[in-house]
Amino acid sequence: MAASTSALAQRATIAQVRVAARSQKRVVVARRCAVVAAVSEPAAEADGKADKKPRRRFPRKNVTVEDSAVVVGAEFSGKVKRIQDYGCFVDFGAKQDGLVHISELKDGFVESVAEVVSQDQDVQVWVKEIKDGKISLTMKKPKSEEELAAIKSEQEAKFLARQEYKKQQDAKVQAVKGLKKGEKVEGEVKSIQPFGAFVEVAEGCEGLLHVTELSDDFNVKVEDFVKVGDKVTVTIVGIEGAKVKLSMKEKLNLNEMNAEASAAVEGAVSAMEYALKKKGISASMFPSTSEAKATPAPATPAAAPAAAPAAAAPVTAAPAEEKKPAAAAAGGISAALVKQLRDSTGCGMMDCKKALAENNGDIDEATAWLRKKGMASADKKQSRIAAEGAVVSYIHAGSRIGVLLELNCETDFVARGDKFKTLAQDLAMQVAACPEVEYVLPSDADQEMVERERAIEMQKEDLLSKPEQIREKIVTGRIEKLVNEKALVTKDFIKDTSITVEELVKAVTAEIGEKISIRRFERFNLGEGIEKRVDDFAAEVAAQTQAKAPAPPSEEKKEKEEEKKEVSTVKVDAKLVKQLRDSTGCGMMDCKKALGENNNDIDEATAWLRKKGMASADKKQSRIAAEGAVVSYIHAGSRIGVLLELNCETDFVARGDRFKTLAQDLAMQVAACPEVEYVLPSDADQEMVERERAIEMQKEDLLSKPEQIREKIVTGRIEKLVNEKALVTKDFIKDTSITVEDLVKAATAEIGEKISIRRFQRFNLGEGIEKRVDDFAAEVAAATGAN
Repeated sequence: MAASTSALAQRATIAQVRVAARSQKRVVVARRCAVVAAVSEPAAEADGKADKKPRRRFPRKNVTVEDSAVVVGAEFSGKVKRIQDYGCFVDFGAKQDGLVHISELKDGFVESVAEVVSQDQDVQVWVKEIKDGKISLTMKKPKSEEELAAIKSEQEAKFLARQEYKKQQDAKVQAVKGLKKGEKVEGEVKSIQPFGAFVEVAEGCEGLLHVTELSDDFNVKVEDFVKVGDKVTVTIVGIEGAKVKLSMKEKLNLNEMNAEASAAVEGAVSAMEYALKKKGISASMFPSTSEAKATPAPATPAAAPAAAPAAAAPVTAAPAEEKKPAAAAAGGISAALVKQLRDSTGCGMMDCKKALAENNGDIDEATAWLRKKGMASADKKQSRIAAEGAVVSYIHAGSRIGVLLELNCETDFVARGDKFKTLAQDLAMQVAACPEVEYVLPSDADQEMVERERAIEMQKEDLLSKPEQIREKIVTGRIEKLVNEKALVTKDFIKDTSITVEELVKAVTAEIGEKISIRRFERFNLGEGIEKRVDDFAAEVAAQTQAKAPAPPSEEKKEKEEEKKEVSTVKVDAKLVKQLRDSTGCGMMDCKKALGENNNDIDEATAWLRKKGMASADKKQSRIAAEGAVVSYIHAGSRIGVLLELNCETDFVARGDRFKTLAQDLAMQVAACPEVEYVLPSDADQEMVERERAIEMQKEDLLSKPEQIREKIVTGRIEKLVNEKALVTKDFIKDTSITVEDLVKAATAEIGEKISIRRFQRFNLGEGIEKRVDDFAAEVAAATGAN
């Protein structure tokens, strides 16, 4: 028992010790927590203060204007404080700034606020509006009472004017209501404008007679048809409100035509009877066979022959009138037939109607009739002067054939039309397709050639046995055939062989309404007249073998070889080789050699390569260049055109981009140099050179000079004159630091073949044509005299 009691006491003691230890531990933890809290509170307060943004302090505003003084219309002086895209804020002494909108800065359009005001600028403002505590200002000075009254009166006057105009328009509309579309009325010409004339067709109502409604012709003038005060009969073709459209051209009224035809054809059984009825001839005017038998014979036989012609006269007269009644039969022409003829020919509706009426509704005959009429109209237009137009070119596939052609018309308006451009291109293609063509018209043939051929024909054996008159006619026919074969206008059109080129031009002239004429053309065939080289392979091999035969080295050669060996020891940097190659386009080994020869100096190496290339190009000038390309350049507006032939040795090079670019640049160069007349100075006309030399020798400033000095001065002047007209001596337009000759040599050195400019031709539109100067007074006087 005692043992158990002691054990319990021991356990109680242990428990008390444990509880005490735990209590002490809790105290320590509490103390530590208190210390941590005490240390962390200042840091937290500092962090909190750091996170808070400082309050923005605005400058204290100096309020000098009471709220009661800020009313609409009040004037204040202020200063611009802030500028925005939409306006500026102005401090004028109130509690808050006012906004001046960009539209209120000044009268008129303002693109930017900064253009009118600047920061801190003193301005004068007026209160425009106060809304929701926001003040709107304006820098525009308010209108005075007098100005406001003037504006109000002006607005009232405009209002009254509008009311008056409205009344006039209503009156015009009422007057127009009495008019009907299609009605013919008589009116007086009130005024003339460039686009037409105004005709009074009713009281207070004027209609527009547009220039296109005066005539079917193109490019007519209103003054040629009507004058102010003239009485004219017009047709109403359209009514839109108070606007009336008029016409003086005859309009096709199908309803009236059908009604007239139905009334006229009633009871007729054939076209002959219809035509006779239109002339007032009927069957009742002629006795029938039975009546003729019952009629007694004339008293005297001598009167019978005289009566017979009289009786036969109406019968024989009828066929003679058969053609004219057809024109009156227009009422029987259907609208579908007119439309079909109009679509196939492109002529006007009234012309188609008249053509069908003249040819009894036959489409083919009417087409031929219209064509003849068009040709006659075109022939009349040939007396006009055509100084406008276009210069066009045609280059055949492969660039071996090229054509430059100038086609003229009367106005640049027509020259810009698609119909004219298509005709010009077709004619250029026609010249390319006809190698035998040498001139435009047969009359352009060389008279010396004609006389020479005539003499040859007269001496031919097959004509010696013919009589003189017959022989002359035969020779004339042969010469005409020969001349026509070389003329462009007599050739069949390649796109429609049923017509000639002359008929094509006349047809387009009739359609457009202006004179069209082919003035000149030039045709280049690549390599024409150049004698191509015939290679002898055996002889070439023998020549090369002989050239490579060893020769005894001389002392100079030995010295040069030693110098080369010394130079070759210069080390060349690969980067310099690449740099030189990129700048010159030469081969890698050539660039390396150039740098080695010039101690790695890029500039010296570039000059060395250039000299080497030019020397190589000069050596290539002895070769024959019979290949190449024919190119053209047409300047904007088609008023300047150039055709140029550039030659090389092989067609492989001619197809390359480098060669094509050079050819186009040279053609553009010719277009930019109007004074250029030939390629090389040696191509100058020697007669012109000698003539200029004689003129220079006689000039007064040289007469006092010694003979030798005078000769040198004249030679220098002549060389300058000749060089000014040569193409190769001109500065290249894309790089004026080199000449055209240098450009061609550089291309020769780069490509490796001989390149030469063989020939060129330059056309200036209307060059040498004397343009017409219209004298309106003389024209009116002539017209008055003719009437």
